[in-house]
Amino acid sequence: MNEELKYGGPDEIPQVEATCSNDIFENGIRNMGVIAACEWFGHDVDSEFTKETRDVLCHRSGLIGFNQDNEEIPF
Repeated sequence: MNEELKYGGPDEIPQVEATCSNDIFENGIRNMGVIAACEWFGHDVDSEFTKETRDVLCHRSGLIGFNQDNEEIPF
């Protein structure tokens, strides 16, 4: 697990079955890691964009959610 952002490292978020090109794109982010992908697009590890990206991918993977205090909320 990445120490900077939980579920932010490579392959820490499970991939989903790819049924469209967006799933393939999101699986690529999951594969390289949210932190690396967001930094590639110019977002810091602690940015709201990076955290929201992590939350969305975790949610779509059925893994977990996060509240405003960055505490885990299982789905």
